[in-house]
Amino acid sequence: MKPSTAHKTVYKVQVLERALDILECFSFQNRELRLTDVVNRTGLNKTTVKRLIANLTARGYLQRDPQSKMYQLGIRLFEMGGIVFSSFSLRQAAAYPMTQLQNKTGATVLLGIRMEEQLVYIDKREGKGMIRISSDIGWRRPLHYGMLGMILLAGLDAKDVRRILRQTPLQAHTPFSITDQDAFSLRLEKIRAQGYILEKEEAVEGVFGIAAPIRDYSRQVVAALGIALPLSSHNRAKGLDHLVEWVKKTCETISSDLGYLKI
Repeated sequence: MKPSTAHKTVYKVQVLERALDILECFSFQNRELRLTDVVNRTGLNKTTVKRLIANLTARGYLQRDPQSKMYQLGIRLFEMGGIVFSSFSLRQAAAYPMTQLQNKTGATVLLGIRMEEQLVYIDKREGKGMIRISSDIGWRRPLHYGMLGMILLAGLDAKDVRRILRQTPLQAHTPFSITDQDAFSLRLEKIRAQGYILEKEEAVEGVFGIAAPIRDYSRQVVAALGIALPLSSHNRAKGLDHLVEWVKKTCETISSDLGYLKI
């Protein structure tokens, strides 16, 4: 055990530590290594290294050249790095527009992406009201959860939506949540048609939200951005129209910065 700088106890898992030691043997200067190289660099015995490398290779974190017999970092790390890079680029592009939207509306502003078939919150601006939305950065929810989840699902093919809902069936988060799959499918069709969602108490009682999709150069939906406000604000129809336009405009601005061309 080793206490961290935050005074929390870190319990080290030996096999995980050893696997990470193996991955960290690779660098720009050492992109390809033999089994014996890894043994020498880690100080682990050959049998242990061979077993761990076999597991890492099977999961795609390493790959082996059949001719040279040398190992390289695998495609799975490239894919995960792409997710991290995309999230950083997205957060950078969204940072100022999110702050502007929060200043205009006083609402809580949320930014979420689809990761491993879940909704993950990657940025947030806290609202000025008494209601606090408990969806902090890094939190994960089912992909059908609330306004951001439904925006992300609406950006997928029907086949992918069915697959995801088989893995994580619809569930009620409030008495107003949609749990019937046919009704939910119709809801997604409506979102695709109008380009945004108005969600009332389906995720959090007493709260309504407006969200829209963010697209990148590939024209695919890569994120969802929305605002959450107390339900008492919902009845001001003229103000509601402005809120919808502000959210859509914010998403268009971020999409443009990510290379999306609206044709």
